Amino acid sequence: MTRHAVVQAVKCALVAVLAWLLADRVLGLPQPFLAPYAAVLMIESTVYRSVKGSVQQVAATASAVLLAFVVSRIVPDTAAALGVAVLTGVLLGRWSVFGEGGRWIGVTAVLVLTTSGATDGVLLVDRLLETALGVALGTVVNALVLPPTYSRWAGSATSDLVRELRGVLTGLARALRDTETPRDPQAWVRRVRRSEHLVRRAEEAVGWSDEADHLNVRRARRDRNSHDTAEAGLREAWPRLVQITEAVRSGADSGPVDRYPGRESRAEYADLLDALADVVGEVEVRGEEFEHAVTRTRDQLKALDERVTTDPDQSPGSARGLGVMLLPARAALDALTRS
Repeated sequence: MTRHAVVQAVKCALVAVLAWLLADRVLGLPQPFLAPYAAVLMIESTVYRSVKGSVQQVAATASAVLLAFVVSRIVPDTAAALGVAVLTGVLLGRWSVFGEGGRWIGVTAVLVLTTSGATDGVLLVDRLLETALGVALGTVVNALVLPPTYSRWAGSATSDLVRELRGVLTGLARALRDTETPRDPQAWVRRVRRSEHLVRRAEEAVGWSDEADHLNVRRARRDRNSHDTAEAGLREAWPRLVQITEAVRSGADSGPVDRYPGRESRAEYADLLDALADVVGEVEVRGEEFEHAVTRTRDQLKALDERVTTDPDQSPGSARGLGVMLLPARAALDALTRS
């Protein structure tokens, strides 16, 4: 169980108790069950969702109370009234104006119908007052008492992606230096493709971190911006890294004579992958080491470009193979350096 889950659970308990005490002891409202009910619903995963959902929740709960009042007047039998209220409430809740709060209309109508006072006009006003009280209290508590942030999750998810992609590049570089052709080049394709779940996880975490910063007094703007930039670059570079491994696999499958670069070219390409791995490793910080790695990568790309066009030892097929391997590497560097 995460610290975030515990904090949100404690806040739910806190607002439920506070809402009940205010409605029951301070305002003297009879059976004020909707106050803690609405307050707990406002302890959302982000402050932005609490504020955005407050109006929708008031509208949804008010609609449910009015629905219960009208149905109880028209249908005297409680069992039949429940059926009508739930059917109408579920259909009404699908209206987009209620947002996520719409799913609670049928449930809230059941609560109102099964307690005393569903047909009492005075209690109807009390129910609406309870709802407004609970929504306001829940929103304020979620915004001011340890409002949720996801910057640690964003940082952790981005760092996990960095480590995996850097590992793919450095491992492939070692494989290119060790043998005439990499052992099981398809394995590198499978490994980098399996890292897609890390790409999606980092994207989700940064998205939550961005949303959590809205209206949040605890937001960490510098960390958020670094996570945003790093995650966006890695997400855009990931397909290019897949293409790098596929280009190496394709060249190896064709054999060293046809399209696979010679030993010296492979060694230089391995140096390029190591330099690109350093760019990936420093993409979160983007400091002096990052700039050095970018410069080295560009120098390696330039040297290999010249080898493709001027090296007399390169056969036409292997020169084309090396050129194909350079294209995704250049695109990956562009993605990682784009701010």
